[in-house]
Amino acid sequence: MEYSVIGKRLPRIDAPIKATGQAKYAADLSLTGMLFGKTLKSPYAHARILKLDTSKAERLPGVKAVITGRDTSGKKYGFFRSTMDQVYLPLDKVRFIGEEIAAVAAIDEDIAEEALELIDVEYEEMPAVFDPEEALKEGAPKVHEEVERNVCCQRLFNFGDVEKGFQESDHIREDRFTFEAVIHASLEPHASLAIFDSTGKMTLWTTTQMPFLLRRDISRILEIPSGKIRVIKPFIGGGFGGKAGLCGNNLCAVLLARKTGRPVKIVYSREEEFVGTWRKIPMIIDLKTGVKRDGTLVAQHSRCIHDGGAYSGTGILTLYNTGLAQLIPMRLPNFKYEGYRVYTNKPPCGAQRGHGQNQPRYAVECQLDMIAKDLGIDPVDIRLRNATQPGDVTISKLRITSCGLSEALKRVAVKADWRAKRGKGAGRHGIGIACGGFVCGARFSSVSAGSALIKLDEDGEGVTLLTGASDIGQGSDTILAQIVAEELGLTLGHIKVIAADTDTTPFDGGSGSSRVTFYAGNAARLAAIDMREQLARIVADQLEANPDDLVFRDSSVYVKGSPEKRLPFAEVVRLGQLNQVLLGRGSYMPKSVEWPDNKTFAGNVSGAYSFSAQAAEIEIDRETGQIKLSKLTLGDDCGFPLNPMSTEGQAEGSASMGQGQAMLESVCIQEGQIFNPSLLDYKIPTVLDSPEMEPHHVITNDPEGPYGAKEIGEGYILSTAPAIANAIHDATGVWLKNLPITPEKILQAIEKK
Repeated sequence: MEYSVIGKRLPRIDAPIKATGQAKYAADLSLTGMLFGKTLKSPYAHARILKLDTSKAERLPGVKAVITGRDTSGKKYGFFRSTMDQVYLPLDKVRFIGEEIAAVAAIDEDIAEEALELIDVEYEEMPAVFDPEEALKEGAPKVHEEVERNVCCQRLFNFGDVEKGFQESDHIREDRFTFEAVIHASLEPHASLAIFDSTGKMTLWTTTQMPFLLRRDISRILEIPSGKIRVIKPFIGGGFGGKAGLCGNNLCAVLLARKTGRPVKIVYSREEEFVGTWRKIPMIIDLKTGVKRDGTLVAQHSRCIHDGGAYSGTGILTLYNTGLAQLIPMRLPNFKYEGYRVYTNKPPCGAQRGHGQNQPRYAVECQLDMIAKDLGIDPVDIRLRNATQPGDVTISKLRITSCGLSEALKRVAVKADWRAKRGKGAGRHGIGIACGGFVCGARFSSVSAGSALIKLDEDGEGVTLLTGASDIGQGSDTILAQIVAEELGLTLGHIKVIAADTDTTPFDGGSGSSRVTFYAGNAARLAAIDMREQLARIVADQLEANPDDLVFRDSSVYVKGSPEKRLPFAEVVRLGQLNQVLLGRGSYMPKSVEWPDNKTFAGNVSGAYSFSAQAAEIEIDRETGQIKLSKLTLGDDCGFPLNPMSTEGQAEGSASMGQGQAMLESVCIQEGQIFNPSLLDYKIPTVLDSPEMEPHHVITNDPEGPYGAKEIGEGYILSTAPAIANAIHDATGVWLKNLPITPEKILQAIEKK
């Protein structure tokens, strides 16, 4: 089908305001009488709080309020109700270095900082535990006294007959893979600005990916009716999962604003971003895989230990995702998974791009190459032999409605010249390949639907889309505007988007799990169709036609087959508004999505699944171990690219993030203390490090996605790191089973070999 707006390379609707510096982020906002907030953090990884005296800080001129846990309800927080374990501003004890125990509001930041130094805290230091395997042992210090062996939560899958599968396998391989902590490194730090009006209504402008879920959490913990809370998401400079949950600055800003009666803003420093917000979870993965001589996968046993830090975060979902990642892109008849999230005295972990799936995909994709080498099979061929196909139902009951993985693998292999380059790098060059699969919005809460409203501009020159979905920099507002423009026959310039305001926009589950295009996109399309049908019924008599025969295109409405019989869209709107107010409504959640079974964890968690393949080419200096990533050939199945320029940007951004985690990024933590809490010491790729990237789309047109579209911004990251690792092996003959892959690790591995 030929579209007029969908599928076009169009710039983002917010590009001009961002490029000119007019876009306002939370840290840019200011209100009359605004105070500045700062938080006091624990210097100990594990300690009892014996004394907490704020009187000196309260007497400091310029300080307007000091809060502690005495100002809260004391209710525990957790991203999921079943694992609520964190009290913000604790009064009894602290569990990691950087945990917030008090906050102040003052007339300027310097006074607020001085006030923190005047808060008198007496601690009794307690034994701490930092290694998850040590934390599991009998007699290890307990991070939470009531939790045995520090097991926060667990997820166990057992599909098929794994032991029988291993007995029937011709070749079995076992490997251990380990992964270090990674920070989100969003350019914009967490920030909140809160104010209460004279009626007790609270408004919070904050860096959140999920404003409606944040409102729910604040309501529960602070015992404020949700109708008295308004959460507004301003422009956001990156989230990647790190801004998906409740953050200490949210609660502290609200509590200080309530206590002072004045607006209070808290903006985290870069160091606070490192020590006090979620990290990507470190993991230990023991992987055992059995195959036939031809490389056919028969059985797999995966045991994963998550180093979750001091609190549960998104623990149960992360654990589930780790097992899920091993079932999407490859056919696997027998699979056993043991996943454990373990408490340690380190900062808590949560969602990050790929959410719990990057690490197991790295393990599986690297081990596939190892098995291929053991059996003398080409790495592309072993993947093609096992690749998921359209129409498959996995052993865990995931229903694959569309899948272009095999085509993506073949196309990447051809475009990267795989057959000619592999094994021909003379120890200096290498090429590697890997693949992945990802959900298009998993159902992660009781209410996961997306919804949208469309209203007509009075002058008929355009429409306004109201959506609860959060654009966090990925360009989703533009995609939603394209969808509405397509259905109503308008241009992108005719569409205004109002998004992510809990008072003015309809509910949405937020930006997470790659759900925005799939859920909010379908909802926006349904709302636009609803508006179009209402307008068609109104003008049908005027055009002497059946409503079903009217075409909305080129900013007008005309009769199919008789384009001369047409009305400008503005005239259609005028007719529609003569006797009524029109409002287009749309709500969407895929009917096939279900909660996983409580015992087996089987169930179709997403309306569709995306797939990707990547080939990485590297150059290596064997004397220094330095690696240069020279090229990434990207093959994706995102269904149908609604905006090719945007999808390519998402693919390249995801791959760049994967490059950083493969080669550079690691939060250096010793005895609970972070030693590289800045972007000077914590390395992320710059534009100078970025390789040539060559993206290729495999069009599969998923029947459930809007216009056939699926996700692309998150799943790509799964295959980047293993493709790089496999390329390094092609060049050097060594396997690296710990991320990140540094020059030191390469030299050690080469010397050992």
